[in-house]
Amino acid sequence: MSAATVVACVWCSSAGVGDVVAQKPARGASPPQQQAESSIAEGIAAIKRGDEAAARTLFARALNSDPDNATAHTYLGALADRAGDLKEAERHFAAAAINAPFLASARNNYGAILMRTGRTQLAAAQFEASLKLDRNQPHALVNLAQIRFASGQPEDLRAARSLFERAYAIVPESEVARAIVIVALRLGERDAAASSYREYAAHLAAGEESKTSAVGARAELGMGLLVAGLFDEAAVELGAAVEREPSNVGAVVSLARAHLSRKDIPSAGRTLEAAVARGLDVAPVYAALAEVYEAGGYVENAIPAMRLAIARDPKNEDYQIRYGLLLTDTKAPAAAIIRLEEALREFPRSSRLWLALGIAQLNMGKNDDARRSFARSLELDPRSVPALAYLGTTHAERGQYSEAVSFYERAIAADDGRLAVPYYLAADTLLRQTEVDAPRAEKYLVRAVELDPSFAAARLALAKLHVRTERWAEAAVQFERVVQLEPGRAEAHYQLGRVYTRLKRAADAQRELATFKQLSDTQKEQKEIERRDLVRRLASVRF
Repeated sequence: MSAATVVACVWCSSAGVGDVVAQKPARGASPPQQQAESSIAEGIAAIKRGDEAAARTLFARALNSDPDNATAHTYLGALADRAGDLKEAERHFAAAAINAPFLASARNNYGAILMRTGRTQLAAAQFEASLKLDRNQPHALVNLAQIRFASGQPEDLRAARSLFERAYAIVPESEVARAIVIVALRLGERDAAASSYREYAAHLAAGEESKTSAVGARAELGMGLLVAGLFDEAAVELGAAVEREPSNVGAVVSLARAHLSRKDIPSAGRTLEAAVARGLDVAPVYAALAEVYEAGGYVENAIPAMRLAIARDPKNEDYQIRYGLLLTDTKAPAAAIIRLEEALREFPRSSRLWLALGIAQLNMGKNDDARRSFARSLELDPRSVPALAYLGTTHAERGQYSEAVSFYERAIAADDGRLAVPYYLAADTLLRQTEVDAPRAEKYLVRAVELDPSFAAARLALAKLHVRTERWAEAAVQFERVVQLEPGRAEAHYQLGRVYTRLKRAADAQRELATFKQLSDTQKEQKEIERRDLVRRLASVRF
């Protein structure tokens, strides 16, 4: 989110005519000063009756009598700004600040015009001076907060939040409440963003209308909340944006993504299907619909939806990739190979298309062709984590474990160690070797669990490694977590029962072994299926 959209109006200054704070006339004013004050009073009356031309003449007359009159300069600056003459407005606001250096509003007005003309550092100095004179100015606080926010640095973002919070304490408006949410999102503080959002939402629930209610503002905030993983809040903002502007494609697709992230597949589907029914016949909507249908298990609808997306945007590389992967996932790898080879004629240097082709070939049992495709993908993008992981998998499936580990470790390095899957795959392969490097495998599994605490496969492998070294209590902790994450995993119940036996927890052991016996024995080949599924996740493309 840009600085310009933190609050709805960047220039929340007091430079509007109605906000002018007049300089108090000195006692014992001279006749020229008295004449100036008389002209100012007439000018204000002219503004009230809507005669700006007369007002401009009267304020100019005041300056002829008293060239240093800050009030006349302020009104002329405001009128020039209203007319779009920023150069003239700046001249008058600067004069007001020079002639009334201890008048907070004059400093704020001058800072505001400097901000509008892009001289933010000079503007910040004026706002700071204004706030030293009067710390309880919401406009000056918001303007200075905007400048701090624009730098994007964590310390400046925190300073911006403090300024917004001070402004909000004085005048609790929805625009400022929204700004506080956005700052928390930019700082990556999810809990703070959620808390601040509740405050902002209370304004909207109370029917407070402001520029934050505009479609663009609500859609942008919704997208920020979505990225932060605040899916319920995102759905509220994006839903409001779509309600007000049903043709907003970005908001419609993001709303569907928010529902999908909330595991509310029916709402995601209804959002997109309703958009199509309204005539929103565009590629992004069909591509999103294909994703939702696939997530809901309606593959027979996902494939034609993806075809419609491609028909409306045939040059879209992402759509071609996703269509190929969709065909592969629906047990039609031969069709996927045909479509992906066609797409490669259009995009011969697409690393991801070569990757998708390799996945389809691997599913067809064409392992040599798949390796060549993965190698080509890696050649085009040497830091492609999925290509490295798939090449590792092809070696692992042939029993070439050292080569496989090498590729997985390259994947870890290429990703700067942010994804859990390559760590798990490397550890799992190390554990298959004749001479097991247990400390190295354990280090990778611990890291995988740190990166993704819900990664059941990594926890299971780590628990089994603890069993090898007879660390029964540690093994029990990991097996218990696996059972919580995946209650239907028979092996976890069996292994946990054995560990409980070692720990002399007979009743618990009997319970787990009984659960194991009740579960189906359909997981014999799970490990190999799991390996391919995990690597496949790395290649996923989301709408």
